[in-house]
Amino acid sequence: MARGALTAQMARMLSEAFENRGAEVLFDHGQKEVDPANQLGKIVTWLGHQKRSDAMLAELDIAILIRESGKVCALIEVEETTNKPKVLLGDVFATLLGDRVTFQGDRNLPVGPWTTLIVMVRDRDQAHQSRMAFLQQEVDHIRSAISRPNATIGRVVLASFGDPTDLKNKLKQQVEWAIQRAA
Repeated sequence: MARGALTAQMARMLSEAFENRGAEVLFDHGQKEVDPANQLGKIVTWLGHQKRSDAMLAELDIAILIRESGKVCALIEVEETTNKPKVLLGDVFATLLGDRVTFQGDRNLPVGPWTTLIVMVRDRDQAHQSRMAFLQQEVDHIRSAISRPNATIGRVVLASFGDPTDLKNKLKQQVEWAIQRAA
């Protein structure tokens, strides 16, 4: 499977599952000839308010917004190829240390206490559950000391998945909870 193909497949599934409930699904790693142009583009966390490459902190895979308010209820990063703690922590803290999140370069995506940051990591044999629990606990503890605008994100979820079906089920459940929290 090509890099990002699983993530694009999950974004399409989330779009199908939640758009009729008032959600808007934006994502990266799609295909221009397959996916709607208004849903496809870079989701970037920035340091400061200038749009320069050296101000980019992270690129995320999926953003789910409540269409009526425009607020982001979920930001999602899917690590398809690694389960290394430094990658997970980089995804989390590069997002929380930012000042803003944008889509397609110029559309601001409002995050806050209503937002859930979901980082999913492939762990085929699910052997690292205690490590994931430890990382989740430490992220929850450390993030309260961060004073950047993106640190107002209300909930951070670190979770693993074994295969695409497991990822699909876990993402649907997490997005369901995120939409309910944001409503």
